[in-house]
Amino acid sequence: MRILVVSMLFMLGACQSPYEKEIVQWRADRLAELKEPYGWPSVVGLFWLRNTLSYFGASDTNDFMIANAPSSFGHIEKTDTSLIQKTFKNKEVYVDGILNHVAPLKTDLHPDGPTLSTFGSLQWYILERGDRYYLRVKDTLSQTRKALQSIPYFPTDESYRVKAVVINQPNLSDTITYKNILDQEISNPVAAYLSFNLAGQEYILAALDNDDETYFIMISDLTSGLTTYGGGRYLYPKKADKEGNVILDFNKLINPPCVFTPHATCPFPPQQNHLPIEMNVGEKELHLY
Repeated sequence: MRILVVSMLFMLGACQSPYEKEIVQWRADRLAELKEPYGWPSVVGLFWLRNTLSYFGASDTNDFMIANAPSSFGHIEKTDTSLIQKTFKNKEVYVDGILNHVAPLKTDLHPDGPTLSTFGSLQWYILERGDRYYLRVKDTLSQTRKALQSIPYFPTDESYRVKAVVINQPNLSDTITYKNILDQEISNPVAAYLSFNLAGQEYILAALDNDDETYFIMISDLTSGLTTYGGGRYLYPKKADKEGNVILDFNKLINPPCVFTPHATCPFPPQQNHLPIEMNVGEKELHLY
């Protein structure tokens, strides 16, 4: 029986095209990344630092209650110019890998990234969103991380892997404005407008810079809120080549972090990135919490 099953799996693999094998491997890598100790499903808290002093720990006497923590860690002091973390000396809190009970904190917008604090299974750091600061807490023992075993996908369809071109039209804005899940309005420079054809129809998407090599594109379509997440999905294609060409592989549309934790600050797609068609490819809706 075992030999028969192995043979059938081998035959199925042999029938896959090189592109289908690429997508299978991409999906496996995507799941492995999410299941890493501090991947998105490990995020268990997001707390707004409203006050000058914010105390945190497991006790309900704290400003921020954190499970799997001591009754109290200490506090974070917020001033107009700095953020300082002060923790009790009998708690083994490590700051950027060093045991440290009084430490200045960098936010996630700092060029070097945020200051990372750890204790046992917990990790936390500061987010900066507009004029607000938030404490994000991760836990390798989170229930959502344990619950994530797979991601549902639409069938692979290679016709949704298309070539786009960077266009430059004077009537297109240099910036796009969109909101995030905190209802904050955000404006960013457009890195490129990408024109492509799908099933004989032309569409244009606004792309933002993600890093030196990739764009970040937020997309909604007629599946949003039905078979896919209501807040849209994301795509991270490689940037344009010397001829201005970009490959958009919509089989690699992914769910935002908000699908994997209720404590993310996901941006929503701008109106100009709504596609008036059903994009039945990529990741489907997923319910972990």
